[in-house]
Amino acid sequence: MAEALVSFFLEKLLDGIGREAISLDEVNEQINSLRVELGFMLSFLEDADGKLKQNERARVWVNQVRDVAYDVEDVIDEFMFKVESQRRRSVGVTGSFRSTVGRFKKLKTLREVGNRIEKIKRMVEEISVNRSKYGIEILELGESSSRISYDPRWKSYMLEEVDAVGIEDDAKMLVRQLVEGETRLSVISIVGMGGLGKTTLAKKVYINTGVCQHFQCRAWISLSQEYRVREVLDAIIKQVRVLEEWEKEKLREMNEQELRMEVSACLKERRYLVVVDNIWSIEAWICLENVFPDGMKGSRVILTTRNKEIAQYADVKSTPYELQLLNEENCWELFCRKAFPKSNRNICLSPDLEHIGREIVAKCGGLPLAVVALGGFLSRIEKLPSEWEKVLKQINRKFEGQSEISTILALSYNDLPYYLKSCFLYFGVFPEDFEIPSRKLIHLWVAEGLVEQRGDKTMEEIAQDYLEELINRGMVQASKRRHNGEIKSCRIHDLLRDLSISEAKENKFLDVQRSVDFGSPVRACRLTIHGSIERYISPNHLIPHLRSLLLFIPESDVDGLGKKLWSFIFSGFRLLRVLDLTCVTTTKLSKEVGKMIHLRYLGLRSFIHTLPFTISNLANLQTLDIKPPFPSNIQQFIPNSISKMSQLRHLYVGQGQMCGASKLNGLRNLQTLLMICAGSWIEEGLVELTNLRNLGICDIALDSHKEALFESIVKLDRIESLCLLAKDDNTLLTLMLSNHVHLYKLRLFGRLEKVPDVHELPPNLTYLSLQGSHLMQDPIATLEKLPHLRYLALVKNTYMGTRMVFTSSGFPRLEELQVAFLPELEEWQIEKGAMLRLRCLVIHGCKNLKTLPEKLGNMPELEELKLENMPQEFNERILGGEFRRMHAGITKVSVKTKFAERLITIISCVSSGNSGVGELNRNLFIARD
Repeated sequence: MAEALVSFFLEKLLDGIGREAISLDEVNEQINSLRVELGFMLSFLEDADGKLKQNERARVWVNQVRDVAYDVEDVIDEFMFKVESQRRRSVGVTGSFRSTVGRFKKLKTLREVGNRIEKIKRMVEEISVNRSKYGIEILELGESSSRISYDPRWKSYMLEEVDAVGIEDDAKMLVRQLVEGETRLSVISIVGMGGLGKTTLAKKVYINTGVCQHFQCRAWISLSQEYRVREVLDAIIKQVRVLEEWEKEKLREMNEQELRMEVSACLKERRYLVVVDNIWSIEAWICLENVFPDGMKGSRVILTTRNKEIAQYADVKSTPYELQLLNEENCWELFCRKAFPKSNRNICLSPDLEHIGREIVAKCGGLPLAVVALGGFLSRIEKLPSEWEKVLKQINRKFEGQSEISTILALSYNDLPYYLKSCFLYFGVFPEDFEIPSRKLIHLWVAEGLVEQRGDKTMEEIAQDYLEELINRGMVQASKRRHNGEIKSCRIHDLLRDLSISEAKENKFLDVQRSVDFGSPVRACRLTIHGSIERYISPNHLIPHLRSLLLFIPESDVDGLGKKLWSFIFSGFRLLRVLDLTCVTTTKLSKEVGKMIHLRYLGLRSFIHTLPFTISNLANLQTLDIKPPFPSNIQQFIPNSISKMSQLRHLYVGQGQMCGASKLNGLRNLQTLLMICAGSWIEEGLVELTNLRNLGICDIALDSHKEALFESIVKLDRIESLCLLAKDDNTLLTLMLSNHVHLYKLRLFGRLEKVPDVHELPPNLTYLSLQGSHLMQDPIATLEKLPHLRYLALVKNTYMGTRMVFTSSGFPRLEELQVAFLPELEEWQIEKGAMLRLRCLVIHGCKNLKTLPEKLGNMPELEELKLENMPQEFNERILGGEFRRMHAGITKVSVKTKFAERLITIISCVSSGNSGVGELNRNLFIARD
């Protein structure tokens, strides 16, 4: 498994050596000689990927190649760091003296580099000899299986967890136990081995319509082995109460015991359901159980666990529900869903192919995770009996000496092309049960050099293809998708995460630590910390080979680190390429950051007011993320020297204000610019940022800036997402965006002279949000003609008329509609045939709206209605018997009503047979406390 990682690393390293050869002119001959020798090793490793004899000699040899490659990388990076440091120190020195000093120091550095390279050359020669000496050759496997090449146009159809097969009866039984069981607080445990589908079953029950109706509040928490009690408490209270900003601040100031009491008090007066997913120990339950009061009759806690003892301890009166393995037919159905793309779902299998396929599936032992992984593996192999027979033989051969499940998962990993192996291992960076934002993951992959250039595509587009392929193979789960179909966030099952971490550690690709003692050796080139760091912070710790440092630390553990943390990082990790401190709270970034010249990724996500001017020294930086963790009015000032950062690809700020006479025309590689205040920089080069994909500009006011802004945007035809915010009550000009074929997401905040005509809007628009437009004419007549629109929000005085009409055949693909704070709207008409794909409708704060349109009942896909801050008379009218009769297809109605200073949520299902206004009024009375 290691050879693919090493060959990929060598390829990137050799490319880097080629780029730096000009700076290493005096040792060029040595470098070129080393480059040739390493190149031979690279060719061998790429040919041998997956074919080296699985023996100890081969493993040791590959490890030697990797270690020497790391040594070369250290030499090159250290040399570049020293040369750059010497250049900066000599800036204030003038004349011949500066020249003499500079030459002397460079010659000294070159001698050091030459000596180290000579030693490495001897090591490389010895390693090369050892390969032949000890018989490490490529194992001939004969003709390899024919594989289906990855087509990036395929969208992954990874099974949603709630769509898994074989758990329907289990779900019905658990729903009855939740709704019809004892009046006391009971703990219901779902027990089973990893990968069996415990979380899948719990989620299916959690979103069940009857369960939503029965419980007045619900919360879902995932409890990893590295959980923090305070994080758990925060997660519960944020789900059972909608908090005002002042309440959030108050909670942040509470200690853990006060927070426990707050959570318990919040749950006590309501019938609640809390799911604690993936609990690992009895101690963890003891730590949490007193948070769940036995107050309102019929409250429930669901635990999912691999340990039956935990379930028996949590509730001695409740019998644990032991989830069983899938039977043969359910396994086959799940396998077919994954092995055959949707377009081939109805393929007719030959008897021979089905026979072999069932033999292969039997190897999964009924474990759903293994079935999905194996199905993803076989989806890429030709549907021929001879090809599947090879896979069966391979599995049988590898079963010797290890479990079937680990073999299946390892088989899927081994089948990955070498460029995907590194990307898969990178998932070990993130904590267990972490929902991973795809854009962050992709930026990290690119910064780490894990993405290969292909044709005219950007590295980010290629990385998106990588992620799609991993999902199609069943190695990763897609959690959410954007309205254009791209992945928004993803997850990895903990068994596959364990596999990624074990492989990464073995190959020194990654080290994952809970509490790191930097006094102990860390050989991996990447380090991720999922716990406390404070007692280890000391400038005396040096790890020269470390290239990536990522911290996932609770806020409570990093308060007050300040200068000590920065001193530690700048002194001990000066060759870092990735530094992710998105958990660290800080308002100032030290100017010392300018010394980290190798940085490609810097993530802070904090309340930094001003970036130091030295930030421009980071000539290799690709991603700079200083956006605050939640919305604020803090302006973040950006020095005009940022225009020198020619490699910058992504800039995320809160309300970025450019300092002085700023220009951005030097940032030709910039793809993301979010959110930055309008200013003179617009006239000084916005139009030259032709690679922009995501653009967000706020405080648009001055006419000169506004004209230049709109003229520039018209020419930036690669943009995919555009957000424009006018300052105060200013008007936005109408844009001509018909040539923006890639633009799928458009947000306009500010007055509009008129709603743009269809021919002025992007042809492939799927997401549109308008706020504060103050339109006097009904915008629906125009917007409903957009053929691909899936999400529409009309918010805060966007339309000032009294009547709104949706005509037949309008909005053919709209899935979600939000109408909020339209104060004059009284009447809403929907003709039959409009919005036939609408799934979710949100009405918020439209105080004069009398009722909802009668034709809502004609929408076959509509299943969810959210009413927020509407008059009580409106809510009662909507949830009355007549509405229920006409709109029986809407299975869930969520009503949010404000009492005093608090928002509470009441869930009421309006399908026939459930209680109506009487039950709603009882819930409202209870909610008033």
